[in-house]
Amino acid sequence: MTPIVKRLAADTTFSASTPVAQPLDDLVSQTRLALDEVVEDPRFSLGVWECTPGTWRRQVLQAEYSYFISGKGSFTPDDRETITFQAGDAVYFAPNTTGVWVIEETVTKHYFIVG
Repeated sequence: MTPIVKRLAADTTFSASTPVAQPLDDLVSQTRLALDEVVEDPRFSLGVWECTPGTWRRQVLQAEYSYFISGKGSFTPDDRETITFQAGDAVYFAPNTTGVWVIEETVTKHYFIVG
């Protein structure tokens, strides 16, 4: 397999914003994608994800590695302690991780999903 390089630039095009599926308060986070690509096999994808402030519930269906480029927030897995993250942090989510996201400052992350 040939190495793949993804580079986020000031003029990178993002998708249209969409609201999160399960908001938990009146401030509904909006998400959008850039550089989203399935890598040779539909079980693998990578790209850049951005999300505005808000709180919502989500299940991470597949294993996901995330590197946070900007912003800050937290994730509380069901029956586990809250983890906080900010720009420069990397987080691994095991398949079927369910919990509550709280985005305090708009987050941009690079992700790699393994299904």
